[in-house]
Amino acid sequence: MWRSSIRRFSRLGAHGTHHGDGLNEPCTDQEIHHTPALLRGSVPLHQGELGLEAGRKAGSRPRHVAAPLSLRFEVTRRARAQKDYTFIWAHGLTSSVESESEGGWPFGGVPELSDVMPVVRYDARGHGRSDASEACTWQAMGSDLRTMHETMLPGRPVVLGGTSMGSAASLYAALEAPEKVAALIIATPPTCYETRRKFVPLYEQSLQLAQGQGLEAAKKAAASKARPPIFLETDAGRASFDIGWRAKFAMGQRRYCAALRGAIDSDLPPPSAIKRLTMPVLVLAWKSDAQHPLESAELLCDLLPQAQSRVASCWADVEKFPGHMRQFLQSLP
Repeated sequence: MWRSSIRRFSRLGAHGTHHGDGLNEPCTDQEIHHTPALLRGSVPLHQGELGLEAGRKAGSRPRHVAAPLSLRFEVTRRARAQKDYTFIWAHGLTSSVESESEGGWPFGGVPELSDVMPVVRYDARGHGRSDASEACTWQAMGSDLRTMHETMLPGRPVVLGGTSMGSAASLYAALEAPEKVAALIIATPPTCYETRRKFVPLYEQSLQLAQGQGLEAAKKAAASKARPPIFLETDAGRASFDIGWRAKFAMGQRRYCAALRGAIDSDLPPPSAIKRLTMPVLVLAWKSDAQHPLESAELLCDLLPQAQSRVASCWADVEKFPGHMRQFLQSLP
């Protein structure tokens, strides 16, 4: 079943393009390449996008702009996967598949879970090697994720998961088709609701700086701010700052600013909606991070009927996250 679904999808995704910062450039791997464990390509979603101003003014009528959208993806699959699901993983704000792999902590290890079930990772709209977009809200990304699932693996049960922005997209996707989602992994959920409203001005300051003075100035300002103590304990944690900024510079100013505008205009789904998600959920969180506060994880655990959580107090605990994910996936029926 998995092979026939991917074979069908491969014909759809064999001619992807990389839309850079306002430019369309052919991918170096327009044909989907197969290795013993990896398949790469583009999935065309062909859905309309919400206009740049949509939802930003109370009472304004959304402006729809018809535009094709393709997302770059990679699939890792071992010959003897234990479970008959597929795990689709979504990265965080201004990150990418490549950036997570470069960092290697802890979510760069997600492909290693492919001995449990096939793993799909992809670049969100406006990120990495996926198409540019001026509508980078989390709800739009959730719809992308659901459409990608239906296009690549129609009828196949999936586990959705992601970190930060990717966790929000996973929640939105699950709400659109809960009957097709076997489980969720929500890692380092971002600020939400009242806490998010208080945090948005910091995003707006970063956006204004990047727009007015460029990404070098934005990086310099970010470097002057205190980072979560948990990231300063090891070389791997300290290196994450520069790794993250390499991904931001790779995006370019326009795409980076569009991603920030999307974050400003986004929040988690309403609590009343989240309560309706009855599938098993693993929530992963760490302490002392203002952008991903423990309160968000605790709130989600209270709202989700079948949630369990793991909280990291130090970097050694963070490095255990892939193991927690593996145990959770193996526990699924």
